Amino acid sequence: MKIVFFGSSDFSIPVLKALVASNHSVVHVVTTPDKKKGRGQKLASTVVKEFALSHKLPVSAPEKLSDPSVSATMQKLDADMLVVASYGKLIPSSVFTIPKVAALNVHPSLLPKYRGASPIQQALLNGDQQTGVSIAEIIKELDAGDVFSQVTTHIDKDENALELSHRLGEMAGLLFLKVIQQFENGSVVRTPQDAAQSTYAAKLEKESGKIDWGKSAEQIHNQVRACFPWPSAFTFFRGKRLKICKSRVTATDSKAMKPGTIVEIIPADGVRVQAVPGTLEVLQVQLEGGREMSASEFARGQRIQKGEQLESL
Repeated sequence: MKIVFFGSSDFSIPVLKALVASNHSVVHVVTTPDKKKGRGQKLASTVVKEFALSHKLPVSAPEKLSDPSVSATMQKLDADMLVVASYGKLIPSSVFTIPKVAALNVHPSLLPKYRGASPIQQALLNGDQQTGVSIAEIIKELDAGDVFSQVTTHIDKDENALELSHRLGEMAGLLFLKVIQQFENGSVVRTPQDAAQSTYAAKLEKESGKIDWGKSAEQIHNQVRACFPWPSAFTFFRGKRLKICKSRVTATDSKAMKPGTIVEIIPADGVRVQAVPGTLEVLQVQLEGGREMSASEFARGQRIQKGEQLESL
């Protein structure tokens, strides 16, 4: 099959890799435009663009898919399939109706659960124990098309969004190849989604990472997992923003302490912070303007004392 691929994130890469390694032909890759990143605000390409260029695949990054030039390019490509894996923008009907066989959405959730932009993060925020990948038809309504196949997996209690994204991406690549084969041999089965069971996973914002120490240790741990690597869970220490990159829940609970209080410093491990209920063991941090490091190294360098406060400003 001749395939046009749309994607822009880490989740996209394993799917694109699987297609490149198969006997199918990726005739074009579409990704989002370069964005300014980092302290220097230098323009950076998506991981998908970098992968496409390194594999000598034709790639474009249009500002708007509604631009007539995009549909004109699609017409010229004469593709059998269009596949979207975490592209980040809605595909207009002027584009998704062009492929001869199908336009398919590779979505990292068990649809109709978690339609929308942040299904992986939402599953982690909610403390879900399982998730999966769905291959569905692209229609005008967001993530609402008939489902052709799904695969389910367990979520580890300490797995973060980046780790889960990579793992689901690998599963998605294998699943998508099976679905293509089903289209080729005529055995594909479509299952309409039950709209009454649908939930929505809104896009995370920068402030989605702000920690409220009045929440339970488990809720905050889930926030840390869901927000890594972006937007990063954060709090404030001595007036500076402190990203919490890795954590775990402990059984210790010093209920007499104010939420956000550092209740214990473990030299070889990290610091324990009071939540409501429970304590969160902070393992990896990054202070604004600094590098990521272990919480134990941070505690030594800052000479942190038991009883100091992490704030939710």
